[in-house]
Amino acid sequence: MVVIAKVIKKASDFVDKIGCGLLILTMVGMVFFTSLQIIARVFFTALAWSEELTRYLLVWSTFIGAGCVYKRGGHINVSFIQDKFKGKSNKYVKILVHLICIAFFIIAVYYGLIYMMKQGAQSSPALGIRMNLMYMAIPIGCGVMLLHALNAIFEILVTREVAE
Repeated sequence: MVVIAKVIKKASDFVDKIGCGLLILTMVGMVFFTSLQIIARVFFTALAWSEELTRYLLVWSTFIGAGCVYKRGGHINVSFIQDKFKGKSNKYVKILVHLICIAFFIIAVYYGLIYMMKQGAQSSPALGIRMNLMYMAIPIGCGVMLLHALNAIFEILVTREVAE
């Protein structure tokens, strides 16, 4: 189990590093294209495509950022039940929470893929890009969070094994 945990941890860390880099790029892109739109609107003619591009960058940054935050345990949570458990039982509750998250992520990946496939033929109005590229953020983002949740479970299990 330790070998599997190390492989999942390396994959999770690698995906997280890429995700954080992409998150920075999408955020910089949103600021740049929004600023460009403001300048163009004030001094020239409004850009027809910048608002759409900024919206799609926001969608991608949301799902990429959710993965980065999940990796670090930074999502808001209600921990009053979890705080009542101490020792081994606390670890089991943490594992249960991650298992519930995994169930949600699997469902979101599944339906995200279905939704993405349904939008395959549609193009965006201003940019003319295929909309399934935009809807791809759902299964990719939830898939990344699924990987991070698996990593969190294995870290809890391996830590328990080492401690015993």
